[in-house]
Amino acid sequence: MARSSAGESSLSRAVRVFETFDTGVRDLSATQIAEKSGMPLSTTHRLLGELVELGLLERLPTRRYRIGLRMWEFAVRTPGALGIREIAMPILRATHAAIGQNLQLGVLHDDEVLYLERLSAPRSAVNFVVVGGRMPFYSTSSGLVLAAFSDQETRESMLRQPRAPFAFAPLRSPAEMRQDLKTIRQQGYAVTKGYIDPAATAIAVPVLGIMGNAVAAISAIVPSEDPREEQVLSVLLPAARAIGSALKRHYSGYGDSVARAAGSPHQMEN
Repeated sequence: MARSSAGESSLSRAVRVFETFDTGVRDLSATQIAEKSGMPLSTTHRLLGELVELGLLERLPTRRYRIGLRMWEFAVRTPGALGIREIAMPILRATHAAIGQNLQLGVLHDDEVLYLERLSAPRSAVNFVVVGGRMPFYSTSSGLVLAAFSDQETRESMLRQPRAPFAFAPLRSPAEMRQDLKTIRQQGYAVTKGYIDPAATAIAVPVLGIMGNAVAAISAIVPSEDPREEQVLSVLLPAARAIGSALKRHYSGYGDSVARAAGSPHQMEN
């Protein structure tokens, strides 16, 4: 590894960049990263450019930086570090058993939902989601709930992007979308009926992180003719709280009381 005149490797400097993202810090400017890492701004800019090219950091439209999706991908592959999927899986399995329909876990990546997991069920509603696949945020309940529970800057950026027709999802104006997301944030969930297939309805709830924004969404795909919305939500909402609490416990050492309050998903009545 090539070293600087001070004898510090490029890898060591990259680690110093990542260490500036303390618990609860969503994004930082180049100046903030330089100050917190103790490196010259010119060196910081060069490192940030390289890390963005590698996908380890993401550069936001505001010229601020956040941890990139590729870093998460590396963490998931590491036996000693649990990713969102690994932490969520025990709760997802219990939730899937309780609902008896297709269940999936997704995260927001740019203006799309990236699906990390899908649990299928026999004789369940039609579902076109594949693990590792993506869909536009406005075409899915997961995407809408992730957008609704993002920070205002991210929401507005997403609303400014052009939206191409996708399946049967309605193309709403930015003003209409803004109101839709406000309603979703107020009620705590999103429902999309027939957006991907007329026979399927999707119900999604957010998994909230330390800062109160959505870090993931879990959604169930149910038959449009009999969605049983209230019953599905009675299982999804506590499951999302339990996953959020587990994430907080793992990454910052607290959340036990939230986990106990959330409890485990209970079996839906037929």
